[in-house]
Amino acid sequence: MKLMKLIKLCFAFLLISPMVSRGQSNGEITVIIQKIENENGTLRVGLFTENDKFLKEASYSKDVPANGQKKIRVSFEDIPFGTYAISIYHDLDDNGELDTNFIGIPKEPVGFSNDHQPKMGPPEFNGAKFALDQKTLTVTVNMFRY
Repeated sequence: MKLMKLIKLCFAFLLISPMVSRGQSNGEITVIIQKIENENGTLRVGLFTENDKFLKEASYSKDVPANGQKKIRVSFEDIPFGTYAISIYHDLDDNGELDTNFIGIPKEPVGFSNDHQPKMGPPEFNGAKFALDQKTLTVTVNMFRY
């Protein structure tokens, strides 16, 4: 009888263990930023996990000086598998915020994952989202001006 309980317990563990390990997987997202038009300022990269916080509160962020480069690589390591969206703006005057005109259209270059460029209104999480479901993922973002 004890042997049967032990076999059942081992079988249950074997069934559950892959589910537990999949839920805790992490990966690395490498962002390649292209079409950087100005050598001055800082590229502010935000990695977002939630629709309602998109463009407001990044879950992960990095600031990278432009340093005259036309292409820059930024990596986010140890990121849990899930759905993300990337937003980047080129802070040309290094004032720490995205400069906009009187109706809210950015004056500084921006870029989004999936090269999402909405025609009307601000970009949306759903247009920029992608899945991190592997150990390494490379996302290319082309900067543009509205």
